[in-house]
Amino acid sequence: MKKFTITFWSIMMTLVLAVSCTPFDELENDPNSATSVPPSMLLAGVLKEMADDEGPWSEAQRDNQFWVISFDYYGDQDYNWGEIDYKYDTLANINAMAEEAAGLSTENKYNAIALFLKAYYYDYMTRRVGDIPLDESLMAEGENSIQEPAYDNQEEVYAKILEWLKEANTLITTAMTEVETGDLEGDFLYNGDLSKWQKAINSFYLRVLINLSQKASALNVPARFQEIINNPSTYPLFESNADNMQRVYGNEQNNFYVFNPGNYGFNRNRNIMGATFLDLLKERNDPRIYIIADPAAALYDANNPMDLNAYVGAETGAEQGPLQVASDNGQLSYPSEERYYNDYTGEPYILMSYAEQEFTIAEAINRGWVSGSAASHYNAGITASMQFYGVEQAAIDSYLSMDDITYNTTNGTQALKQILTQKYIAFFNNSARESYFNYRRTGIPTFDVGPSNNNGGRIPNRWKYPQSEFQNNDANINAALSSQYGGSDDINAKMWLID
Repeated sequence: MKKFTITFWSIMMTLVLAVSCTPFDELENDPNSATSVPPSMLLAGVLKEMADDEGPWSEAQRDNQFWVISFDYYGDQDYNWGEIDYKYDTLANINAMAEEAAGLSTENKYNAIALFLKAYYYDYMTRRVGDIPLDESLMAEGENSIQEPAYDNQEEVYAKILEWLKEANTLITTAMTEVETGDLEGDFLYNGDLSKWQKAINSFYLRVLINLSQKASALNVPARFQEIINNPSTYPLFESNADNMQRVYGNEQNNFYVFNPGNYGFNRNRNIMGATFLDLLKERNDPRIYIIADPAAALYDANNPMDLNAYVGAETGAEQGPLQVASDNGQLSYPSEERYYNDYTGEPYILMSYAEQEFTIAEAINRGWVSGSAASHYNAGITASMQFYGVEQAAIDSYLSMDDITYNTTNGTQALKQILTQKYIAFFNNSARESYFNYRRTGIPTFDVGPSNNNGGRIPNRWKYPQSEFQNNDANINAALSSQYGGSDDINAKMWLID
C-alpha cells in the first residue's frame, strides 16, 4: 500500500510539473474541440434566425393588424412597446462567417452574402430605434478594443447600408464567374443558387431605397433607384414568385408551420382575423378573402356561401373580453381552417417577394424617380400575390378590371394609395414588420386604435433602446438620445428617417 502511495504521488507531481511548463495559451485549446466553424454552418444559423423572426401569426403580425388575439393570457393588443432586441451577436456570427471563408475558393460568395446580411441587420436595428453603433460596433476584442461604442447617426448608417448592398451585388457577380465555387453551402432559402441571391440583394436594395422616400434628396435615392432599374443585366431583380425569398415548412418536427393539426385545439378559437386587413378585402370583393379566412360561424348561410357579410374581422384596438364573447358566439372570422390547419406544411413564409418589389417599383414611378408604367408593375404585384394563393387567372383578370382596382392614371395621389393598399394586402402574414413600416412612412392603410392601445391612442414610431446600453454604454446612449429625441427614449418620437 505504501509503495502504491509513493508511486501515485510521484506520478501526480510529474503531471503538475509537465503542466506547469506548458504555456497557458496551449492549455486553453481543447484538442478534442473544434477551433473553427465552417462558414456554411454559420450561414445556416443566421438564415434560420432570419426565417424564424417575426414570422406568420406572430406578435409582429398582430402589430401589422392582420390578426387579433382574444385571450389576454396568451398576448395582448398593446402598442406600448418596450426595448429592441439588438442584433450584434448575429452580426458577430456574420463577420465570423466571412473570416472563416477567407482564403477559400468560396470566399467571394460568402463575403457577398455577408455584406447583404450586414445591411439587413443594421437596417433591422436602425429602423426600430434610430441612431445605432456601427463604425465602433463589434470591436470589443483585440489590441484596440472598444467596450463603449459611439453611436452613428441614422443618415450615416443608411449611407453605409447602401454602400454594402452595391458592393454585395458586384462581389456576387464575381463569385458566379469563378471556378470551383459551387453552390452556396448552408443556404436553405435558395438551396445555394447564387443567381437568386443576387436578385434578392437587389430587391432588398429597392426596399431600402423606397423606405428612404422621406429623405430622398439626402442620399440621392432617385439616382440610385434609376441605376438599378436602368441596368437590369448588372442589377438583376426578381422575375416571378419563383424568386421569392421564403422559408418552406415540412413534416419534420422542428419545421412545422405555426398552425397545424397538432395545435388546432389549442389556438383555433383565440386567433381572429383583424378588421384592418379583412375589411380591405371585403370592400374590394377580393377573392383572396375566401382562401385566407373562414366566415363567422353564426353568420354563415350555406345557401349563400360567398356572402361577404359573413366575414367579420375584429378591431385591433378592441378590449379582449368582448372579443372573446363575440368569438365564442360565432360572430367573428377565424383564419381558414382548410389552408392553415389542414397539414403541417402550411404555406411558405416569405421574407421578400416579387409582389413587394413590383409595388415598390410602381411607387417609385408614381413618385417620378424612374420612368415606366406604374400600372404594369402595380398589376404585376396584385397578380403575383393572388397567384401565391392559387387564385385562377380569370378571377385575377376580373379583379384587375374593377373600377376601384384599375390603376388610376389621372390622380397620382389616389394611385399611390392604391399601390400602398395592395402592397399591405400582399404583405399578409409575411415579410416581418414591413406592413407596419410602410404604414409608419405613408399612413396607408389607416391603422385601428382603440381602448386596448395603451399608448395614448397612438401607434408608436419606434422602440426603446436596450436597457443594457444604459448600464454598459451610458454616455454614448444618452448622447444619442439627446441629439435625436431631446434626451427621452420616447416610443412616439420621430427618427431622422421619418421626420
